[in-house]
Amino acid sequence: MRIWHQSVTELDALPHYAESLKRRFAAVAGPGVEVVLHGVPIGTYGSSSPARALEYPRERNRVANVVLAQVERAELEGFDAVMIASFAEPALREARAALDIPVTSMMESCLLAGCSVAPLIGIVTISPAGARMLAESVDRHRLNARLVDIVSLAPAYDEFDLQRAFDEPKGLRAAFEAAARKAIDAGADVVIPGEGVLNEFVAHLDIRELDGVAVMDATALTLTYTEMLVGAYQRSMLRTGRRWGYPMVPANLRLALDTAQKTR
Repeated sequence: MRIWHQSVTELDALPHYAESLKRRFAAVAGPGVEVVLHGVPIGTYGSSSPARALEYPRERNRVANVVLAQVERAELEGFDAVMIASFAEPALREARAALDIPVTSMMESCLLAGCSVAPLIGIVTISPAGARMLAESVDRHRLNARLVDIVSLAPAYDEFDLQRAFDEPKGLRAAFEAAARKAIDAGADVVIPGEGVLNEFVAHLDIRELDGVAVMDATALTLTYTEMLVGAYQRSMLRTGRRWGYPMVPANLRLALDTAQKTR
């Protein structure tokens, strides 16, 4: 089984994160499962961080187009699934409408798994803007009733702050635990680190539980969920819904549109 992992970060600019992902996937992937990492191209965010740029709907749409152009290659290259490794879920619906293989996201995978182990879920993310963006994702999945709170770290962090924290973890650990306890005090029975680099930091420190509440490993969980969906697809237990949610462009219309674009 080959899984296309699609980050929304420039992985070459975040070496601690990229190396952590490689180690973790090697440790948690099932037998015969290969996870191939892909990041967005260097320069996608200029001198900004993903967290800063993705605050803005226009930039989110631009990055979604970059992500879609990348993951559309996965099926042609023989991959069995695409894992969009982002809680912002760029191009998730479009990718599902373009590909016949499973396409998962961190947000949806973690929410669905969280619902299986807890009546109420808490999410910790890296900034107030990130919390607003994740609230939109939860709303898209219609799981608001199962979410007790989305709590931002204080002070806010971006991906480069998080990478530096791998070498000096004390401050970020304290900030994460304080935010997680706010969610727990509000009623959360499972806490999701709601940002990819943050999750790697939490897993790196082996924070699995806090005050008797499970802290989810979002990276490992999303991979496990993706492996499950591949098995379901391969055994004809499940298929992507094409009637309403994820309609695929018919071949004749695709050809007409492609021809029109080439003649512009």
